[in-house]
Amino acid sequence: MHFKVTYARYRPERRRLEFTASGERNGVKFTVSTDVVCRDPKTPENTHLVALLRLTEIFRERSASGR
Repeated sequence: MHFKVTYARYRPERRRLEFTASGERNGVKFTVSTDVVCRDPKTPENTHLVALLRLTEIFRERSASGR
């Protein structure tokens, strides 16, 4: 899976990181916009790691097509 975080914003009052990521997984292009509860990531590298963990969770869920 290759992806790039295109937008990220941390909301300290809610302790949530909102982000949008675009990339490719198994030859299929995707764009995901979601949020996750976490501490302030402070650096772009930490933001990328938080996004990676959330995307991994999302892609583990079964889709409507059963794949």
